[in-house]
Amino acid sequence: MSAVQPTAAASGRPLPEPAQPIPRSPAAPDPADHVDWRRVGLFYGIALGGAAVVAAGLWALGGLGTPLAQLVVALVYMMTPIVAGLVVERRAGRGLLLGGEWRVLGAGVGRTLGRIAGWSALVALAVFTVQVACALGFGALGVPGAGHWATDAEFTARLRAVQPTLPDGVVLNAWPLVAASAVQALLVGGTINGVLAFGEEYGWRGVLADLLRPLGVVRANLLIGVAWGLWHAPIIRLGHNYGAAWLPGIGLMVLWCVPLAFVLAWARERARSVAAPAVVHGAFNGFVGIFTLAIAGANPLVALPVGVLAPVPLAIVAATLWLAWPPGGRPQRP
Repeated sequence: MSAVQPTAAASGRPLPEPAQPIPRSPAAPDPADHVDWRRVGLFYGIALGGAAVVAAGLWALGGLGTPLAQLVVALVYMMTPIVAGLVVERRAGRGLLLGGEWRVLGAGVGRTLGRIAGWSALVALAVFTVQVACALGFGALGVPGAGHWATDAEFTARLRAVQPTLPDGVVLNAWPLVAASAVQALLVGGTINGVLAFGEEYGWRGVLADLLRPLGVVRANLLIGVAWGLWHAPIIRLGHNYGAAWLPGIGLMVLWCVPLAFVLAWARERARSVAAPAVVHGAFNGFVGIFTLAIAGANPLVALPVGVLAPVPLAIVAATLWLAWPPGGRPQRP
């Protein structure tokens, strides 16, 4: 067999631009041969500082346990990365990534929206499928703390705990709800969840990714994944995702944000729009909750969706996408 030729993604070099260029943030250096660390520091200072201020306000108001608090998280906390990105771009004084995205959309609305929807759905469904497969596999292998796929009786009991109006005597199977959750996740990912996630993705996969582009695919996304995971620390301290186990929760968040950063970056490059990772991000948020019902007997710090095993399916998807189907190139064959 002939040797596999290294791709730009595999070697860590920046990817070549496709025939139809991807809109890039004007704040990125031109030519893109070095990283402007002052702009990177300004971006992260605003994003993380803003998140800390919002979290402090939520703490003063009693935490995350009210509908108002959840609204603040969605409308304010999640918007700090786009605010940071817009500030950096305005200071650079060369326009906005948002303008480039809008021009591409205006050049062909149907084609652009179709490309975003198609690639986003493919990536989201790949993530859902591999997550479910891993959950089943971890259970079958008896991985400590991973739990097992719930029986009909276990699933019904867990569902009744969150839906007390479920009639007595009804026994449900998890699979129809898993399928329905996947469909629903795609719908909300392309609508409300995607709009909210755009606040994050414009910053992380848009402006910051373009600022770090000279580092290459691997180093840039490793750094973005760590920074993105740590950005969640203020809200995790309030109990988000991990309850009282906030300290290990911060580390776990970083652990699975790294492979997810690669997945979302691939979606942006393939769809040639920062809207694509927003849709995938929104769909991901809409789907992962099903595991809290479908997996029984689990340690939440170990099992899917947010435990130590969470990076495994995400890493599988990320490696498959980048190595087998690199943006700007063709799958490599032996």
